[in-house]
Amino acid sequence: MAILKRYALAIFFLLLVSFLMLLGTMGVKSFGEKMIEDTGIEMKPRGENLTK
Repeated sequence: MAILKRYALAIFFLLLVSFLMLLGTMGVKSFGEKMIEDTGIEMKPRGENLTK
């Protein structure tokens, strides 16, 4: 219990930063997908022509 009291603030900030990073990553991904959707360009994986 003493260890939890000692490191509680550090663990809180670690979880907060991890959550904000996850939120930022999801936001950038959805923003990028929305930008690509508006252009009307169809994205294809580069490896697609290697499998033919």
